[in-house]
Amino acid sequence: MLVLTLLALLMAAAIPSVYGLREAAQAREPLNSLAKLAKETRLRAMKDRRPYQIAFTSTGFKATRYISPYLQAAQIEEFIQRSAIETQQKEEAGLLPNDQSPVASTTLNPGDAAPAPALVFKDWVESVPMPEGMTVSVREWHESEPVPIAADAVKLWVFQPSGMVTPITVTLQLQNNVFTADFSALTADIVKETSTTL
Repeated sequence: MLVLTLLALLMAAAIPSVYGLREAAQAREPLNSLAKLAKETRLRAMKDRRPYQIAFTSTGFKATRYISPYLQAAQIEEFIQRSAIETQQKEEAGLLPNDQSPVASTTLNPGDAAPAPALVFKDWVESVPMPEGMTVSVREWHESEPVPIAADAVKLWVFQPSGMVTPITVTLQLQNNVFTADFSALTADIVKETSTTL
């Protein structure tokens, strides 16, 4: 009887800690997704030789080609919808292959010199939604305090064709779990990460 009572007490003590570990893993998952998205966005900027961006919104992270420094949340959604329609139209017209690489679009008449091929890009868009109740704040290197991303606020992280990015610090909070990550300007990798439980 004593052994069963001790086992019941140990199990009762372990249940909250297992639940806390699962909750912490769920809170950290968007940070893992952001790190992967940052690497992919940087590689695309270098490959396509044009700037790309990750837009931090209250609903998640959205990676697209660089649009404008004054971008609003509604404009991002409109761009994503328009890109999907344009990509489908380009594929139906045979201007794009089924992968995401640019292709040359030219028309030659007999006897004409070959003009420089015009590149037709398939707009790349990637979205990472945040779990319900998660908050995000972003601090660029020149800012003294993190900027909370709420409502229609948008913060842009721009990736240059050279591979350089603005160094930023991202803080994600879900319930009592807080994760903070510093991203490198050279590689867009996480160089420092901390986690706390409130």
